[in-house]
Amino acid sequence: MEELRNEQGLTEKEFLQQYRPGDYERPAVTVDILVFAVNETLDALKILLIRRKNHPYIQCWALPGGFVEMDESLEEAARRELEEETGLQDIYMEQLFTFGEPGRDPRSRVISTAYMALIREKTVNVQAGDDAADACWFTIRQNDSEMELVGDNGEILRYHIKQIPMFIGGVSMIQESVYKKEDSGIAFDHEKVIQMGLSRLRNKAEYTNVLFGLMPEEFTLPELQKLYETVLGKTLYKANFRKKISRYLEPTGTKKVQEGTKRSPELYRFQDINIDFG
Repeated sequence: MEELRNEQGLTEKEFLQQYRPGDYERPAVTVDILVFAVNETLDALKILLIRRKNHPYIQCWALPGGFVEMDESLEEAARRELEEETGLQDIYMEQLFTFGEPGRDPRSRVISTAYMALIREKTVNVQAGDDAADACWFTIRQNDSEMELVGDNGEILRYHIKQIPMFIGGVSMIQESVYKKEDSGIAFDHEKVIQMGLSRLRNKAEYTNVLFGLMPEEFTLPELQKLYETVLGKTLYKANFRKKISRYLEPTGTKKVQEGTKRSPELYRFQDINIDFG
């Protein structure tokens, strides 16, 4: 069978032999990683940030990440950068979104794919690596108009949020727009990445079992409700929560002994099925 030729009469092999990538402008590709964690007492949702060691945005806080090398996949790059900047290894990550607005990086045209993970804070010992001046957990505190990230080191980062009501396909929704403060202390457009990641995490908590892995093997219902309230950022009605969650739990037949109280709440464990909060 005769090989196909283009308008210049070239076969694919001939075309590739004379093709020069340098003749065309090309964007750089980076990865950013959102690592969310819940503290041991289940009352604080945190995100891991690194302090940049070099320009641009030197000394500002950013998500761990960096440029993708020519011989690695996006996920390989994300895992390498995460280990280089924080020391974290072998954690489950999933792809969040690709960010490609022009001007998001002053160095050049940069397109970034974000990954996200959810872990237990007490299971890791985070340390800044060679590519970061520091690494720190920041507690997430959000109201209707402002996000506040409070670092374990005492630093506070803030940016504005505007909630826009929308009605799509007969469903009422809220779209969040982020307005960065010039002195927010956050590099690039990472406040937008954080906000989208937080929204995705909360949505997944509503209809999947993503939070199950953050609980110990045995737990009480108040402890489980506290975890969901911390991640979702809202108070849940006890009766409604227990009605929805009970089908996914089984009692252990034992109770938790609590010092200083006569109450001994029953302990539960998760059944091995998915959750759907509908």
